[in-house]
Amino acid sequence: MSDLSNAVVVVTGGATGIGLALAREAVNRGAKVMIADIDDATAAVDELREAGGDAASVVSDISNIEDVRRLANETVERFGEVNVVCNNAVFAVPGTLQETDPELAGRVVRVNVEGAINIVHVFAPFLRDAAAAGRPSYLLNTGSEHSLGVPPHVEPFSVYTTTKFATLGLTLTAHRDLADWGVGVSMLAPGWTLTEKVQAAVDADPAVAQAILPFAQESSVVAAKAFDGFLGGTRVIATNPFSRAFAMEHARALMIDVQELPLVEAPGEHAHDGSGDVGTCPFMGAR
Repeated sequence: MSDLSNAVVVVTGGATGIGLALAREAVNRGAKVMIADIDDATAAVDELREAGGDAASVVSDISNIEDVRRLANETVERFGEVNVVCNNAVFAVPGTLQETDPELAGRVVRVNVEGAINIVHVFAPFLRDAAAAGRPSYLLNTGSEHSLGVPPHVEPFSVYTTTKFATLGLTLTAHRDLADWGVGVSMLAPGWTLTEKVQAAVDADPAVAQAILPFAQESSVVAAKAFDGFLGGTRVIATNPFSRAFAMEHARALMIDVQELPLVEAPGEHAHDGSGDVGTCPFMGAR
């Protein structure tokens, strides 16, 4: 179902950046928006309302499950249902794995992975109910081109990159787990995006501008591609053409390594034959 008129869209990390761009796109498509952010999102809500949108916000730390439950309850109390969840909140620090402070690394994992899982766990029943009522029902996880491989063209953000690979895994498992409920699941995988923070860096330093601008996309473009993608059933929504080369190199390398495995005789006679028959899993009977 692709019509989002009067649908309710929740955007985590929606006060700024790609999250705010997603909120703007939701309003442009006629949806009502609840922004969740660890910071106050009053300015974002005021902007959306000035544009004619019905919007509200909740201060929420998605790594705290009680905050996520409160977010869900306040959304339903305010708007009556939940149709789209943009699982977008993110935390990142630069550095290699060996040099990143473990406490900072833990915070990245708690927000980007544990927080994203919290969102799915709490909001899945609301999305199930929306689907059962014939209403739009979608989960959009914001990954990155870092979900598609280790980008060679940016300085190491190694813990962040690790968590964005986890976002891909989260998306693929949620796609399986929520399929019977009729919930569409997709992952947004943008490259360089001209968020407020990136634009400020570009404006402040000509060298940064020269390095980024030839490869960057406007936030509004990324958000529009995101909505077109998940509404169209695209599982991985890669937005930036400059992600293609290294992502394909990563995919080829993975397939080369996997193809080193020998072919199995009579592939239809074992539990891992690719059929997806979970009933053949040996652990099913042990649970």
